[in-house]
Formats: sequence, C-alpha cells, structure tokens
Amino acid sequence: MKRKLLIPEGTKDYLQDEAYIQRSVVNKLLKLFSLWSYNEIKTPMLEKWDIVKKKNVYDQKFFSLLDKSGDLLILRPEITAPVARVVATHFRDHVEYPLRLAYAGEVFSQNSLKSGNKRQKTQVGIELIGAGSIISDCEVILMALESMENNEIKGYSLGIGHMDITIGLLNELIEDSETRDYVLESMINKDIVALENILPDEIKEKVMILAARNGGMEYIEMVRNFSTDDKFKIAINRLEVIYGILEDLGYKDKIFFDFGILADYSYYTGLLFEGYGNGIGIPILRGGRYDNLIEEYFKSKPAVGFAIDVDLYMKSMNCSIDLPKSQGVVETQDYIERFREARNAHLEGKIVEINLEDN
Repeated sequence: MKRKLLIPEGTKDYLQDEAYIQRSVVNKLLKLFSLWSYNEIKTPMLEKWDIVKKKNVYDQKFFSLLDKSGDLLILRPEITAPVARVVATHFRDHVEYPLRLAYAGEVFSQNSLKSGNKRQKTQVGIELIGAGSIISDCEVILMALESMENNEIKGYSLGIGHMDITIGLLNELIEDSETRDYVLESMINKDIVALENILPDEIKEKVMILAARNGGMEYIEMVRNFSTDDKFKIAINRLEVIYGILEDLGYKDKIFFDFGILADYSYYTGLLFEGYGNGIGIPILRGGRYDNLIEEYFKSKPAVGFAIDVDLYMKSMNCSIDLPKSQGVVETQDYIERFREARNAHLEGKIVEINLEDN
C-alpha cells in the first residue's frame, strides 16, 4: 500500500491554473500600488526574534527555530514589523519622507485553522511611512477600496474603526484590567454571547453598541456622546472628515463604521479598517495606523498601511483569469530549426510547444 504524501495541515499545493491566477492577482495589485508611487521591497521570511519582539508585536502563534549560533528565528507572521525594521536599517539618513513601500510575500502563523485560517498565506500590501495627516489616512483607504475594485470583488465593502474610540471607551468604562481584557478578547472573536454575560448592566448598552452594531454617519451620531475624552472626540471628528471625503469621491455605499473592529497586533494606534467580499466570512483585507512602532527601531514616524490575504481575495473575485493556452506545435523535421521557430514565435509573444519526439 502506497504511503500518502501529505503536506502540513493549513498549507496547500497550487497547481497550474491557481498558481497562475495568484501570480496575476499579485502582479496586478503591485501595478496598482505603483500608480500611487508605492514601490516594492522584499524582506526575508526569517526574522530574528530579538529584533521583532519589541513592543510585544507578536503573540506566541508564530513558528520558531534555532540557527547554528543559537539565535531564535521566526517565520514572519506578517510583514508590517519587518518593513519597520527595513525603514530603521536602510532608510535612516537617505530618504525624504513620506516613504511609500509595497510588498508581496509568504507569511506563516499557528492560528486556529477554523474559519478559513491557514498556516501559510500570501500577502500583498502597502505601508505609508512618515505621514500622520487625515489625507494620508484617506490615501490608504482609497487604495484599499481600489484594490477590491481592481479584480471586481463581489459586493465589496470596507468597515472603518478607531482604537481611540473603542479602546478609549473601554478603558473609561471598565476599571478592572482582567475584565477589560476579556471584553477585548470577546470583541476580537465576535463573541457577543460572552459579552452579554460579563458586562455590568450600567455599561452594557454602550459596549454592545460598539461591539455588535455598525453603520454610516447615523452610527457616528449614536456614539458621539458616549465619552467626553479629548482623544475620543478627536477620533470621531477625524472619521467624520474621512467619511466626507470618501462620500464625495463616490464611496458612500461601500464604507461603514464598525467600532467592533480590533487589531490582532498590539502596535496599532488609531484608524483601523477591514475589507470584505460577498460569501467570505472573514476580512480579505486588514489595515490601520501604527504611529508608535517605528520608534521602537529608529525614531518616531507616523505610519499607516494594509495587507491583503491573496487566497481569500481570489475566492471573492467576480472575474476570471484563464491560464494561457498553447497557440501551436513546432514540428519541423530539423531539430535546430524547431528551436529557431519556437524562439521566433516567442519574440512575437506567441505561446508554442515543441514536438519532443525524435525523428
């Protein structure tokens, strides 16, 4: 009996059609980013743990290994922190900010395999370094929206949240840190039942409106007076301005506010957003602002960006990308002439096969 040649759980083989579609999607997105003046960089799949562990960037869901010198290495679970390291290493003195960077590559994590999660994913994304303005938030959000338009993502939409609204209000309402952490975890996991059971009655209504509801400007009006904290009010006003800009650009029906959006990584500081496609239960795109991360490596630089899960993105596409087909077979008797004909066809952009039979 033949032994099954199994691959690790949470990984997959990409055969011709799917591999071609994935490469086409990545190239098309990188082309879109280049039109916005974002140029691609590449970082290693392996990172030194003592470099990226700063500010508790990752939890313990990464893959790790020891090299011969005893250094602990990890397979990168995302690419934003490696980009921050690149900025600190290669762009300390030789670049004018803002810096616009794009990337595509594999990421690895030991997250639960439920809900479509995989151990190995292809990500493509952008990072805007050195700009903290409202217009920089709008640029990145517009790029996220165009990324979903780019391959006709079915029924796409973008949810927008803000750390200073959600975390700020929870810090104000819940004094006990353990309870607050449990509430945060339940919100991240969208566990509404757990929230209903743990929240005291006097704060339940406000927290449940953040955790379980979303909407347009009417939703902003609903939460506007939940807090008198300055950061909370500034965040509300900032989101209003962003909404007005996106509305005027024709995206009113594609965006909504959702203060239940919370990031998996601790480095996010303000704006958060997630992109969705019809029929996919988890976001195909995630992003946000991380103004304090780069100072852990270099010096203070505001930053914002997003990453696309390419496999989920492909499942949401409403257009087809077909594997190129051969346009003919070169069967000339003379072997050398076969290759000459094939080369000439290639120069004309034609796809041809060579007859590999000996005469």
